[in-house]
Amino acid sequence: MTKLTAVVDADFIAYAVASAGEKRTVVVTHKPSGRQIEVGTRTEWHGDWRKRDGGILAEINAKRTSPFDPDEFEFEDVQTPEPIENVLHSAKTMFTSTYKNAGAKDYIGFLGGSNNFRDDVATIWKYKGDRENMIKPLYLKDVREYLSRRFNLEVVDGYEADDAVVIEAHGRRDRFVISPDKDTGGNHVMWYNPHKPEQGIVDCMKLGNLFIDDKGGVRGFGRLFFYYQCASGDKADCYAANSACGKRWGGKSAYKALVDCKTDKEALIALKEVYQKLYPEPLVITGWRGDQIEVDWKYVLNENWQLARMVRSVDEIKNPILATDVMVKMGIEL
Repeated sequence: MTKLTAVVDADFIAYAVASAGEKRTVVVTHKPSGRQIEVGTRTEWHGDWRKRDGGILAEINAKRTSPFDPDEFEFEDVQTPEPIENVLHSAKTMFTSTYKNAGAKDYIGFLGGSNNFRDDVATIWKYKGDRENMIKPLYLKDVREYLSRRFNLEVVDGYEADDAVVIEAHGRRDRFVISPDKDTGGNHVMWYNPHKPEQGIVDCMKLGNLFIDDKGGVRGFGRLFFYYQCASGDKADCYAANSACGKRWGGKSAYKALVDCKTDKEALIALKEVYQKLYPEPLVITGWRGDQIEVDWKYVLNENWQLARMVRSVDEIKNPILATDVMVKMGIEL
């Protein structure tokens, strides 16, 4: 059997190695007294972040006649890194083992850069806005620079490494994408998930299917999974089918709308009906930039379609393929 070329999204390797190369703790300070305690995480301290009534704080309060209020405490994140040479060695080992364990004879690799075009596409919610306050590993930049030099990786600008690997592997059976990102499964590529090696290299160049995994989440392969992403949303990337209307809608509802579709046309009609149900009439909303926007079902669908879809060429960034364009081509009345 001829071995294939791996197309590696190296962002996940850089982040995983840099994260593992440091110890993270949280210093909790009681503001009125100045007393401090160091814990592993905020969750360890106060339990669920919404309720804040569990964890170590709950154990302390159980022994007090006057319980502490959660707002009496402030937090400081502490990052203690390992020696940089250890971290870079781990980066080299992980990158090499990742593509070799997948059975590739060689590789092409990418790292994401800056100026993501989706930042401009997103008008309703800020693209990946929930990640802004996340603490980045101290050595992330060092690891990225090392991987780029050591393995001759291309750092892309204007789009994401997710796009770059799809552009490189789109429609090719002599190449396969290595990425743990579930979104990869909705593209016209061969895909290897390093977090689930037992699946092997999955052929996603078809309509595909949807299924419920052992944790109750919706997963899938092929174009049907991409349609599902558009019909539901992605919390990590900050877009959702109901982002502009606030109606109750989630992954299981999107799954039920699409799971029985047998053709692309059926799936696109179902996708259209999802958005028409959520947006039966146009409405005016305040976008994340503070501007007033008039939206309808086509507006929200086309925005989410662009946020979910990996481009197949750099030209598609300036000349995007919209959901409504595809529907018209398929003979679906808008």
